[in-house]
Amino acid sequence: MNNILEKEYPELNITEEILKNIKNHPSLYSSAPVKTFMGKIYTTEEFQKRSDEVLAMSLPGSENRVLKRSKWRR
Repeated sequence: MNNILEKEYPELNITEEILKNIKNHPSLYSSAPVKTFMGKIYTTEEFQKRSDEVLAMSLPGSENRVLKRSKWRR
């Protein structure tokens, strides 16, 4: 039996079309988290842009350190 934690899943790509679908048919997402149900989620591009900005910020007391994006999924 395969371990579900070790299974490879495709990367989730949230587009404007998906956001429109969520907003037009909220009853389909009623069991989803509130932000998803209301359509208040980032598209993949917005999420990547925001995470790059946050990772580029320097932390207090660690001016010499720079955070780099590791290979992680949303």
